[in-house]
Amino acid sequence: MPKFDRRRVAEEAARFIVEGSEAEYLHAKERAISMLGLSSRNNLPSNRKIKDCIAQLTACQLGEEEVKRRVREMREIAFEIMQVIADSDPFLIGSTLTGQIRISSDIDLHAYSDDDTCLKNQLMDWGYEEVDKEVIDNRKGRFVHLRWSERDYPVEVTVYPWSWRDITLISSVTGKPMKRADLAGVKVLLKQPT
Repeated sequence: MPKFDRRRVAEEAARFIVEGSEAEYLHAKERAISMLGLSSRNNLPSNRKIKDCIAQLTACQLGEEEVKRRVREMREIAFEIMQVIADSDPFLIGSTLTGQIRISSDIDLHAYSDDDTCLKNQLMDWGYEEVDKEVIDNRKGRFVHLRWSERDYPVEVTVYPWSWRDITLISSVTGKPMKRADLAGVKVLLKQPT
């Protein structure tokens, strides 16, 4: 696929994701190829390129100052939650960590526990309300998502078993080891000017 067409596919795929009509990068790429009338499925734009286009679209929609404000607020919320569940060795991941959010971005955390019910109760004891639990079975294994909304931002804590603590997960966006920040790392982020 020529460079110009890859750019067009990346921009359209990003638009589908920002609008919420697609959630997965691969499906967004396939839909963009179809919509643009392209036939080649070779040499597609990288997920990283689409993520960059998403960041540009979001900055155009919200304005750079609003994006910075939201990123800061989302990181503050993440830090508060991470302090509550510190015994579960939490990490911030995803767009809240990188700062490349979109309007619908959530606050993604990873935590480790062999008792997800205890972790859910701990969150609720600290005032986090309506925490929903979803059990996920996929090719990675079995784990739990705890989800709720905090100050109008969706929050998702993925709870992995303790035995997974030292496993480096691969990012579906970059194909590289997932970037993540522990409590100390998020504290450093919050000290940086936005």
